[in-house]
Amino acid sequence: MIFFYSPQRGQKSFRFQIERWYVEKKLGEGGFGAVYRVRDQTGQYALKVEGVDEKVQVLKMEVFVLTELAARGGRHFTRIEDKGRFGNFNYVVMTLVGRSLQDLRKERPTQCLTLACALSVGIQCLEAIEDLHGIGYLHRDVKPGNYTIGRPELRELRKIYILDFGMCRKFTNDQGVIRKPRAAAGFRGTVRYAPISCHMQRELCRKDDVETWIYQQVELTVGRVPWREVQDINQVGEYKKRCRQPPGLNELFAPPCPREFHEILQIVDALKYYDQPNYQQIYAVSTYSHCSSEVRLLTIRGERAPRSIF
Repeated sequence: MIFFYSPQRGQKSFRFQIERWYVEKKLGEGGFGAVYRVRDQTGQYALKVEGVDEKVQVLKMEVFVLTELAARGGRHFTRIEDKGRFGNFNYVVMTLVGRSLQDLRKERPTQCLTLACALSVGIQCLEAIEDLHGIGYLHRDVKPGNYTIGRPELRELRKIYILDFGMCRKFTNDQGVIRKPRAAAGFRGTVRYAPISCHMQRELCRKDDVETWIYQQVELTVGRVPWREVQDINQVGEYKKRCRQPPGLNELFAPPCPREFHEILQIVDALKYYDQPNYQQIYAVSTYSHCSSEVRLLTIRGERAPRSIF
C-alpha cells in the first residue's frame, strides 16, 4: 500500500511507502522511469520504477540480467532485493551504490583521475564486462556514468559496480551459440563512447564493449576524448577511425596515457564478430602498465591497494 503525506505549502519534499519500502529521496529520472532511495528495517536500498505501459521494458531486462549474474557469482553487480508491480508501475529494489566515476572525475580540478586510480578501476570495470559477456549479454552502453563506487559507510569505496542494463542484448541463443549478426542494426549507446561498429550501423559484439571501455579509460586518464566537442554523430565516427593512425593515435592516447593503451587497442581492433576477447591478455597488459608506472594494482583479487584511489 502507498501512503502520501501532504507537504506544507511551498515545500517540494514528499514521503510515501511502497509495500515495506519507505521512500526517502528521489535520486534521478530518465526516459523510462525514476530511481529513489528507500529504506526498510534492514537498511537503505535503491528503488527503480517504470510505467507498465512503457514500450521498452527496461526493468524487465535488468531483472533478467542481474538474476542470472547473481546465480553465476557476478563480481561487480547490484543485488535484487525485491521486485513487483504497484498500481501502474513496475518496480525493482536493489543494492544502493555510491557516486559514479563520471561524477568523481568531474569534481577533480584536473577533470581526470590519477593514473594509478584510472588503471586500478579500469581493471574492475573490465571484469564487470567479462562477467556480463560470460552469461551471453552485451552491455552496449559502457561509460563512466554507468560505473559507480560502493558506499563509504559500507567500506566499499574501492569496489566498482556497473549499472543500467536497459540496452543489453543477448548475443547467444538458448544453447549458448552466438547469434548471427543482423544485416543492419540501429545506433545503441552514447555517441562519445560508442564503438566504430555502432557508427557504421553494424551488429555489436563483445569486442565493441571492450572498445568502448578503452575510450572510457582515456577519458578517466586524460580528462577528455579528442572528439568531445564534435556534435555530428557521423563526424564522431570518422574521428574515431582517424585515431587508429598518427597523428590521431597520439591525440587519442595523450599523456599521461601509458603506451600499453595502444597495445590494448590493437588487440581489440584485430577481433572479429565471433571472437572472444582475450580478457586475461588485456589484464596482463594493464598490470604491466601498473608496474611500469610504479603503482600497485587494485582488484577484488585481494591485492594490496593504494591508501586512496580517488
